[in-house]
Amino acid sequence: MIRIENLTVRFGADTVLDRLALEVAAGRLALLSGANGAGKSTLLRVVAGLTPPSDGRVTVGGHDPQDRAARALLGFVQDQPPLYEYLTVREHLALVARLWRTPVRESLDGLDRFGAARWSETLVRDLSLGTRKKVGLAAATLHRPHVVLLDEPFNALDPEAADELALLLGEWRDEGRTVVVCSHERARVAGLADRHVVLDAGRIRDAGSAGTDRVRDDKTADTDRVPSPRTEHEQEAQGR
Repeated sequence: MIRIENLTVRFGADTVLDRLALEVAAGRLALLSGANGAGKSTLLRVVAGLTPPSDGRVTVGGHDPQDRAARALLGFVQDQPPLYEYLTVREHLALVARLWRTPVRESLDGLDRFGAARWSETLVRDLSLGTRKKVGLAAATLHRPHVVLLDEPFNALDPEAADELALLLGEWRDEGRTVVVCSHERARVAGLADRHVVLDAGRIRDAGSAGTDRVRDDKTADTDRVPSPRTEHEQEAQGR
């Protein structure tokens, strides 16, 4: 689903990412870690189509990340979610839902799951950092993206919401989605991850297994296949 080949990103004279090669298939969860300034956020922004590569090639579902087809597959949860400050939470989510032609109710369900529904009539500018993160999570994933990128998603979350997010990450992976999590909270993600990718000064120092019995060989997977994440009703029917 995500294929990165010889990716290099330069900002002026600084090389932020240096000849990276990585594949993450459908139904896999990759944990991305490394020191501050290692290039983790930049890598996610390239995959999300927000930062162009200087050299190399990145595809999402076989598409260039800046193509509309790739963006329709993606949900990107940024460390500081870009939200409309002078809209209420409900208004912001309703706007995003209309852009994706998705029922507004689904976006509010995302708030319910994180215990943030009571803030639906509050202006975004008046929210705490943790509640902003919850709204960002709901907004970025309401269209049920096939590929979910998360940059430090546990930052500022209360313990209950962090536990709920960890459960959700596992659900997305099991539905067949491609999930990449950049996080310093490695203990929360390691048990769910199929791969642990360590960045060091813009290079991949290690991209091996996460050390769990969930590890599978990405080389045998079709990384350009676009899955159809199962709905809850389909999963229930399969279990009968």
